[in-house]
Amino acid sequence: MNNITLPACLPDVYSYDILEDLNVQVHMVANVYKIPIDNLFLMAARKNKKRGFLFVSKILGKHIPVHPLIPLLGSGALASRYASVMYQQCHFEENCDFTKAFTNAPSMSTAWEYIRNNPLPLPERTLFIGFAETATALGHGVFSCFSQNARFIHTTRENIVGIDMVLKFAEEHSHAVDHYCYGIEREWFANEDTIVLVDDEITTGKSALNFIRAIHKQYPRKKYAVLSLLDWRSKADKEQYLDAQKEMQIQIDTISLLSGEITVKGGPMVDRQETFLHVAKKNEKPAVKKLEIKDDLGLVRNYSSLNTKAEENNIPYLLATGRFGISSQEQNNMEQAYRNIGNWLKQKRQGKKALCLGTGEFMYIPFRIAGYMGEGVSVQSTTRSPIYPVQEENYGVQQAICFANPEDTSITNFVYNIPSDYYDDIFIFFEREVKDQDLETLLQALEPIGVKSIYLVNCVSRYLIRPLIPHPKPIGSYSSRDVVFLLKNISGLVPELDNQIREAAIQGGRHYSEMLPIEYQPNPEYMTLFQHMLQETAEKIALAAGSVAEQIISLKGTNIVLVSLARAGTPIGILIKRYIEAQFNISLPHYSISIIRDKGIDENALLYIRQQHPGAAIQFIDGWTGKGAITNQLIEACTIFNQKYRETVEPDLAVLADPGHCVRLYGTREDFLIPSACLNSTVSGLVSRTVHVAELIDETDFHGARFYEEWIKQDVSLLFIAAIVDKYPVISHEARLMARKHIRDLQVPTWAGLHTIKQLQDTFKLSNINLIKPGVGETTRVLLRRVPWKILIDNKENPNLRHILLLAKDRGVAVEQFSGMSYSCCGLIQTMGGD
Repeated sequence: MNNITLPACLPDVYSYDILEDLNVQVHMVANVYKIPIDNLFLMAARKNKKRGFLFVSKILGKHIPVHPLIPLLGSGALASRYASVMYQQCHFEENCDFTKAFTNAPSMSTAWEYIRNNPLPLPERTLFIGFAETATALGHGVFSCFSQNARFIHTTRENIVGIDMVLKFAEEHSHAVDHYCYGIEREWFANEDTIVLVDDEITTGKSALNFIRAIHKQYPRKKYAVLSLLDWRSKADKEQYLDAQKEMQIQIDTISLLSGEITVKGGPMVDRQETFLHVAKKNEKPAVKKLEIKDDLGLVRNYSSLNTKAEENNIPYLLATGRFGISSQEQNNMEQAYRNIGNWLKQKRQGKKALCLGTGEFMYIPFRIAGYMGEGVSVQSTTRSPIYPVQEENYGVQQAICFANPEDTSITNFVYNIPSDYYDDIFIFFEREVKDQDLETLLQALEPIGVKSIYLVNCVSRYLIRPLIPHPKPIGSYSSRDVVFLLKNISGLVPELDNQIREAAIQGGRHYSEMLPIEYQPNPEYMTLFQHMLQETAEKIALAAGSVAEQIISLKGTNIVLVSLARAGTPIGILIKRYIEAQFNISLPHYSISIIRDKGIDENALLYIRQQHPGAAIQFIDGWTGKGAITNQLIEACTIFNQKYRETVEPDLAVLADPGHCVRLYGTREDFLIPSACLNSTVSGLVSRTVHVAELIDETDFHGARFYEEWIKQDVSLLFIAAIVDKYPVISHEARLMARKHIRDLQVPTWAGLHTIKQLQDTFKLSNINLIKPGVGETTRVLLRRVPWKILIDNKENPNLRHILLLAKDRGVAVEQFSGMSYSCCGLIQTMGGD
């Protein structure tokens, strides 16, 4: 165990006469950055039978209002010590004068700019845990100082419904004993990563040790660390840590900015009369305004909470708080939102001095936003901790406001050290909107202090409540381990029409998604061709799928959900999932959802994925590109979805083959037959293409599809997958090299195929671009389920066109050679009015 100490030329003993006979003597041992002790804390008496005094931090921004950068610098100093001690990384220490940063405004800004722009590298994956409620922002700030390999979660006292509790432990001296951990990703704990506990102060160290024991009992590992601003453990307390290390055979490193021992005389003052030092004045009532945050801070939707009165709150939580876990990558995405919100709130200010007030555990986000709100801004937070206010010099709590917690009115909360007639504006930040009637005691308590305006800043508003999307019922022949179809089974509810009738209806204005084609049953000759081509192209397809999988993991990491576009994308999504399992030993969730040209994406399917995997990135997958209609549809659909639901779904599409040059993630740009394109449902899990008929789709339904259960004997879906997966050991090395080259040469799509389409439209005088279906895959579909006019090929000797020529011959469709196309072939659809 490392008890980090550095000698400093400081007085050995500080004596604090707090109230009545209560005295605390601090015997200083080390002050790492020689920060003046008066800039670290003051003392106060609190109403607590277990411990009657409190070190009132001047760093945290909890009980004492501070400049918005002070809490961040406190976190930065702790992160600096951790990096220096554990990994000998000293560039924060070398470039930030922490001694001056807490007392000198220019040094403060200089240090923060360096910390923000030069995050520390973290050599090994580490989970930082902040203690509720006081150290949530401190822990979050420490975590945010690292550029990679860092994860953060904070304990909470919220009773959250719909998610399993990962951990529970007791904080012995606290007024609210129980702490809970709710991790969306349980594997964040089920590993051997170092866990770092962050708290503002450890007096005996029992709380941290209790937590380590709770973690180790369920999720054992070798290394723990405890970071704190202050460390007051006695020799006996430190011996308990040594004993715990031997007992559990673990390492516990303790790192602090200031350490020493304390001697306490006198006891808790439980019978002292409480006074709240704000005398009501005849001030005008402050103007109270509600503000709703529109910028995205990530939402965690599928959990509700119960307060102590058993009242349920189903307004979504924020992902960005870290209550459910947040990664370095997710944290980095939040900076622009903090800036945008801060600049917006800055315009609302009415005067020179403003207070940004966090609520309970909700501190870090308000503090970060406040940093962009201009000069004259202070930050602090409401608290559960009852402290005696006394207006004496150097006493830690001068004024007190008492009120019912708006989020749970059975719990008393406090705000300290707000002087009368000091602030012009107060911005009160709520993670989740609270009811108007539950705000009454807080607003009444703030009336006497003489502010002009009170802004109630709701980061998540009530209007964002939406019904939970129910779990899908099984459909299709694939195992749910490979893919979950987010589709409604509409078998027997939608007419299946022959191609002539469907084509006439489509060209007459009816949408193609409101009908189903009669599925083409391949004859024995065609099945022989399928088997031959599968054998011939299996390695090529495996290489392309492997390359795409490698690119996805390299660019997106592992906190992702694979979302294939039904149905052509479904088998390709399975191939990519299987490759990632084989090469990375990671089982990524994979869903297949509907997207329909001119109607958009299945929003309920996306909402369901967000419910199940909040915070995870989405990677869309399709089989191939034609002229890019679905690529464009996906971009448009995600834009609409994000605006409508305050989400950040990226329309990033990965395909096996991209002959149209429409996407940036692809396996190949060769235009060849992917065998899954030619057998329709029998190689795609026995589902039809997707259907959207308004009267069949209820509010929380998914788009529909037909399940061809009667064709189970003809199903070759798993045979196709197995044939490709069998080649993975052969191609994995080449796939990695190919992926690296693609990433190195990553380019914006050129849409070269679209030039071919426009040329064909002009040449053949076609009124609608949708009558042209480019590429081997799309041409195959034309021959199978549309009424083709003619097929254009680049070269009749092209081996990729054998099945096209066979199908065209079977259907009696003319084949013409057309040179200079970006594709191997194109199918032209017959206009029902002529030609």
